[in-house]
Amino acid sequence: MLYLLQVNVGLILFYALYKLVCTRDTFFRSRRFILIVSLVLPFILPFIDVREWLESRDRMIMLTHFDYSAVLPEIVVGSEAAETGNRVFVLSEWIGYLYLAGVVVLLVRLVVQAFSLYRLIVRMPEKEINGVCVKCLNDPSGPFSFFRWIFMNPAAVKEDEISEILTHEMAHVKQHHSVDVLLAEMVSICCWMNPFAWLLKREVRLNLEFLADRKVMEAGFATKSYQYHLLGLAYNHKYGLSNNFNFSHLKQRIIMMNKKKSNGAGHIKYALFVLPAFALLVAGNISCSQGASEKQDAKEETVAPDSVAAPTDGVAKDEVFMVAEQMPEFPGGMKELLKFLQNNLKYPENAMKNNVQGRVIVQFVVEKDGTLTEFKVARSVDPDLDAEALRVLQIMPKWKPGMQRGKIVRVKFTVPVSFKLQ
Repeated sequence: MLYLLQVNVGLILFYALYKLVCTRDTFFRSRRFILIVSLVLPFILPFIDVREWLESRDRMIMLTHFDYSAVLPEIVVGSEAAETGNRVFVLSEWIGYLYLAGVVVLLVRLVVQAFSLYRLIVRMPEKEINGVCVKCLNDPSGPFSFFRWIFMNPAAVKEDEISEILTHEMAHVKQHHSVDVLLAEMVSICCWMNPFAWLLKREVRLNLEFLADRKVMEAGFATKSYQYHLLGLAYNHKYGLSNNFNFSHLKQRIIMMNKKKSNGAGHIKYALFVLPAFALLVAGNISCSQGASEKQDAKEETVAPDSVAAPTDGVAKDEVFMVAEQMPEFPGGMKELLKFLQNNLKYPENAMKNNVQGRVIVQFVVEKDGTLTEFKVARSVDPDLDAEALRVLQIMPKWKPGMQRGKIVRVKFTVPVSFKLQ
């Protein structure tokens, strides 16, 4: 879930960057590169670790040293616990199920679209038109292409339009635009809950049309005539994975065709703004995903309860990680942990009599051997409630320890336990 969050935040930032920097010029090839990077990098950045490099520079240490804690779902104990215990099951799991359901539905849709194109490739007769092999359609669908195949209904196209259409579709074929389309499609499936993933997908397809339109202009066809032909080809298109001739957003395409070609010096903004921005996004993503532990002051005689030692060579002996690459796990997973707590926590009688309720927050450390130590009430409500929360957490069995860079490490957890009366 954390990884998906990082990916989606990255897509939002890259989309904003693209709209800010790239959409007012005619550097369509550069735009294509930036769009591909914007689709791919958010999935890679969370795996890049530059923390050691940052920590080696004193001025940047404060940027990387935050106190992150792994927070477990809130455990509710009270007179309604027996009825609601099973429903305390983590909300994030249901969100996970919803996300996976959406991915499955969209993958099925993708497979159906691919199968429809495959049937056309196999079944439609092939004909050479103006030296180009074309799959001849029977329905009134507009011209389109998919990888090396071009589809068109010759009977539905005027003679003076054929050359323009073939030049446009051959641009898609020769420049391998279907690869970009499939990449954008897969990203929008993985991040279907993020509207910016769909916006990036739209920008990818629109820029590919700009590239193909430019090829038509460079071939010497009359601009106005070509634009009228685009407006006239108002067919319904039903093959989502393909590059279709009369792709929507015609107004934007016509504006770009009539726009004066941008000066080559304009590429400087890509180097001076885009690349440093990408570097900042890398640093921001790393600080979010990895976190870092606070450095222990060697000159202090005592160590505060929440302070930890920063890594020097490899993994330090007494370091406590707030977030590790592989987090510790209760035997059987989160569901079993919640079940254990629900079955063992009891509402203290004195607290019930005095109508005391509230949320107790307890912190503990999962040691390298899986034992739990350093229990501390981070937020107290009542001595009886505090004691009950501590009692049950202290009888938990050993956990599977956390891992950082292939080594077992100590990790801190925070558990909120809410005591509520009906």
